[in-house]
Amino acid sequence: MCKECQQAKTGLKWCNIWNSIRFQNEFNKWTSEDAEIDEFIQQTQRNATNHKEVFEWIPFDRFKNIVYLTEGGFGTIFKALWLDGYIDSWNNKQKNWKRKSQRKYVCLKGLNNSVYENSFLQEIKTQLKFRGKINGMSNIHEAGLMHKDFHSGNIVNETKTSSYIIDFGLCKPVTKNDPEKIYGVIPYMAPETLYEGEYTQASDIYSFGMIMYEVFTSYSPYYNIPHDKKLVALICDGHKPEIMCEIPQLLKDLMEKCWDNDPSIRPKAIELKSHFRKYLNNSEINEQIEKANEANKLNKNFIQYDPRIPHIQAIYTTRHLPFMKSKEIEHYTKQWDLEIPDDITHDTDICNDPSERSTADELPWNNSTEDEFDNEDYNNNNNNTNIKMPIQKLLPGKSQYANLYLELILQKQRLL
Repeated sequence: MCKECQQAKTGLKWCNIWNSIRFQNEFNKWTSEDAEIDEFIQQTQRNATNHKEVFEWIPFDRFKNIVYLTEGGFGTIFKALWLDGYIDSWNNKQKNWKRKSQRKYVCLKGLNNSVYENSFLQEIKTQLKFRGKINGMSNIHEAGLMHKDFHSGNIVNETKTSSYIIDFGLCKPVTKNDPEKIYGVIPYMAPETLYEGEYTQASDIYSFGMIMYEVFTSYSPYYNIPHDKKLVALICDGHKPEIMCEIPQLLKDLMEKCWDNDPSIRPKAIELKSHFRKYLNNSEINEQIEKANEANKLNKNFIQYDPRIPHIQAIYTTRHLPFMKSKEIEHYTKQWDLEIPDDITHDTDICNDPSERSTADELPWNNSTEDEFDNEDYNNNNNNTNIKMPIQKLLPGKSQYANLYLELILQKQRLL
């Protein structure tokens, strides 16, 4: 009960009625010099039912020791020492705001371009919607939204047992999609997003599966290869990152459902939430975890891995991906059917008759142009120059025909 208004408090140590008045009395003491931002901050202060819902304008001189961290998709990220700390409650004795976490480091996000201002403000509004709740994917999905950029870089830990999803810059209602504007971090993006530009709640779940992989194995998906259109083709073709350690089977099964190529197989966020709650006090999962820990202690491959050495072209920041077109990806992932005739001969002159030519001549690397197939990249990574020759000139018989075809497929898989 609030002693001043005799009404029930809206939060721990928080009275919305009186604190709203206190904030309004200070509106003329600060400004961001942007009317829309000012109005948004003032609205949160008027409506806040607890301290977690409060936004405030912080003068730049209240930050010290500003250090560059990384470049994001739409801005630059810094860390800095915030001298004052956040508002916690009203101090009746001193007649001012009581603050906590003084001189603690916080993250700062600087926009690269002023055109992103409206999007950034919308991101903050979305973030406010989920603040003070479980802050999980299930809340986002229950609100009819999808995150669209879910990866480990957008998760922060408040404590050892409390994590928050951040960066709602791409968060949109499930009905809003623009196939021409694909943004994201390739290893965490679902095949349907890469292939068709389709973002769904199921594609968020695919991303969650990759985050599970990262948590269990301690290394990022596809850390050791370039994040380019060849990786896109691999993902669209159902490829998954190599698992180099033991994972408890129940959790592994759940992870593999999350990253299934078929969106209908992936569990809903609410189902995942239910699964993890069941696992909290589950003797079977505890036993599996103990066995996995013991196995990983003996696994030299797992122990020797150094996550600080990613491939130079492994990019884990959100970016616009303009090169992804469905026809191009289809070219990389298309299955090529070969008909192996029973009467195959040793006579290479058979190649001169188009009517008798094998469908092997239609393989993409035989008839492709530079636009259709990246021959330069392909040859730079390929030691077998025979792969570029007409396939019939290499074949003395049907058995070797099949063997060579399998080898071509294997090499193509490794090179993509």
